[in-house]
Amino acid sequence: MTGHISSYFVGVTGGLTMSFIAFSIVFIVIVGLMLVMMGMKHVCAAIDNMSKPKPATTAQPSPAAPAAPAAAVSADDDELLAVISAAIMAACGSTARVGAFSPVKAPVSTAWKNVGRLQNTEGC
Repeated sequence: MTGHISSYFVGVTGGLTMSFIAFSIVFIVIVGLMLVMMGMKHVCAAIDNMSKPKPATTAQPSPAAPAAPAAAVSADDDELLAVISAAIMAACGSTARVGAFSPVKAPVSTAWKNVGRLQNTEGC
């Protein structure tokens, strides 16, 4: 019994065998990681669904309660909507349609963002 395991991996066939083993191990690990990530997605979704409050029964509005008045749209808003619609139609084609628009709020600037911006501008 003087043979070692290394004697099986000599020459071209030995190199091909070793490559096959190495690639197989890599792909098995990648598939395992993919399955773990898919499982975690389902576990997280189940946890999120457990923490959601159950929807309360909606109360029917009383007929005596006045309906909320519709928001009045000024002429400037109509003009702005027409301009936005025209720009979208020019870019996307005549099938695009803008039903409503609202201004986008700027993100809140936090201390962490300010420090990051400061460090990036200083060049450290």
